[in-house]
Amino acid sequence: MRLLALLHGLGQTPQSWQDQVTAMPAGFKAVAPWLRGLRPGRAQEFSVEGAADDVLALLNQHGVEQMSLVGVSLGAMVALDAAIRSPETVSHLVLAAGQVNPPRSVMRMQRLVFSMVPAKRLASMGVEKKRFLQALDQAATIDYRSRLGLVTARTLVVVGADDKANLTAARDLAAGIPGARLEVIPGVGHQPNVEDPAAFNALVWPFLADEA
Repeated sequence: MRLLALLHGLGQTPQSWQDQVTAMPAGFKAVAPWLRGLRPGRAQEFSVEGAADDVLALLNQHGVEQMSLVGVSLGAMVALDAAIRSPETVSHLVLAAGQVNPPRSVMRMQRLVFSMVPAKRLASMGVEKKRFLQALDQAATIDYRSRLGLVTARTLVVVGADDKANLTAARDLAAGIPGARLEVIPGVGHQPNVEDPAAFNALVWPFLADEA
């Protein structure tokens, strides 16, 4: 049984992976944890490193030496951080709508937009506004440009063709991570796992199942 961690994006919850878990082939044990600092009602602040530490702790919790990681958006940053800092423990890595060094102008615009979203609206998505904005601020400080070469996991980079803010980053990820493959899903935006789960699953599951 192979351990697989599904890491949700900002504005998503662990339940966002329902369509992937439903389609999961035999041989996998999937876990979809809350990223540390984003679970409502918990007195923790988000950091990419802290969330990645929790993900790596799953190895001991489940008694395995390696696992596969699938992350979307902020979850992709966390998955990448884990794969960089503990490369020997990550066998397969799927980065959807990920970033390498988020453009400051884009992050400032996102923060401005979401700062005007009513807290009740975010709460209806299972997200606390204060945590959401704090996670945006922390993500804006990330820069993996000099460390992509440390990843040894087999890597699939996925991005929606309509996700204009992340297309360049996807190409950078695929170019910087040794042996990485890039797939662009037509007609899809920032959340390919929920916007077109069939297309996402058709890419991800064969990739994860291949142990060659």
